[in-house]
Amino acid sequence: MIRARDERGAVLMIVAICLLVLLGMLVLTFDLGRGVAIKRNMVNGADAAALAAARECGLANGEAAALEAATDLLADNNGAATVVSFEITPSPAQCSGAPNPNPDEDNEVTVTASVPQEYFFAQIFGFTGGAVVASATATWEPAVVNPAPLKLEALKVDECLRAGAGSSCYFKFEPNQGQWGWLNFPEGWPVKGEANPPTDCPATGGTRDLVSYIRTMGLSEESSFLPSLWNVPVWVCAFNGDIDEGQQEIQHWIVTVGTTEPRPIVSFPVVAPPPPGPCPAEGCWQWYTGSRASYPVIRLEGFYFEDLFQGQEIRGDAELQEACGFDGPTAWGSVFCIELKVVDLGTDPPGGAVRVRLVD
Repeated sequence: MIRARDERGAVLMIVAICLLVLLGMLVLTFDLGRGVAIKRNMVNGADAAALAAARECGLANGEAAALEAATDLLADNNGAATVVSFEITPSPAQCSGAPNPNPDEDNEVTVTASVPQEYFFAQIFGFTGGAVVASATATWEPAVVNPAPLKLEALKVDECLRAGAGSSCYFKFEPNQGQWGWLNFPEGWPVKGEANPPTDCPATGGTRDLVSYIRTMGLSEESSFLPSLWNVPVWVCAFNGDIDEGQQEIQHWIVTVGTTEPRPIVSFPVVAPPPPGPCPAEGCWQWYTGSRASYPVIRLEGFYFEDLFQGQEIRGDAELQEACGFDGPTAWGSVFCIELKVVDLGTDPPGGAVRVRLVD
């Protein structure tokens, strides 16, 4: 006879309940803990895959190469992981070098990766396994390294590029409202979030600083200046006046650096044409003078820097005068001209590098 106060068998129930609790704790500490570790590994793998894909896109190697790079980097982090989603925005064309139709937006690649996880203790409760998923987005842009502190006008650049790879083009520089086309690098390049156009340009570091900067033109160094076109246009501050020392330093750079192999590709800021008056129409941007003297930069274009000719040198050479576009008497002591050569199509971006970063 079983009595109401009979406690036989209670210990068995308590043990059974404790076993369930212990098994639950095992599931939490082993299976779920293992899942957290795998998730951490997958986040790292997805980050690496997205950065690798962004670099391939930045080199204009195409969507297939970007996907292959992402898959390889993911496998290096976890051999069982696979890419389950791969998306390039605004379109895969940007991964092949096509310009972004909206220059205010970033080029982005998103990689989603998955890896199966087999449960051990959770199988007791009927759960055999699952998948751990992680996603990462990276953006890219060509790493334009230490561009030349001279502006080029867009119409002349486009005419030059139409001549094809290997063609030489000449750009003249002469006074225009106190400016010769020098740019204040790196101080004069604006930062995203600041006024554009600037309300005031920073005081220049002086001729010595600009001459020191010219020595790094087109070269990657620890202190590289990597400007970004975060908007179109970006107004870049001018360097006031002419700089004979700057001309001489460029000539020295061409002899000592510009002709070495492999030849450095130097990026030049390309500015919109000077408007005849106010700019009511789209695509027309004002040039500024005074305390905020600045030019509207709309893109950066890479060239081989062939030569720089000073005014007195041009004065005695009729062919050079014609090539540079000096078609009448001028104050030869206050002008100069540069010769650039169009690079081959498919050449790596200026500096031979790509800047990539993860998107938060």
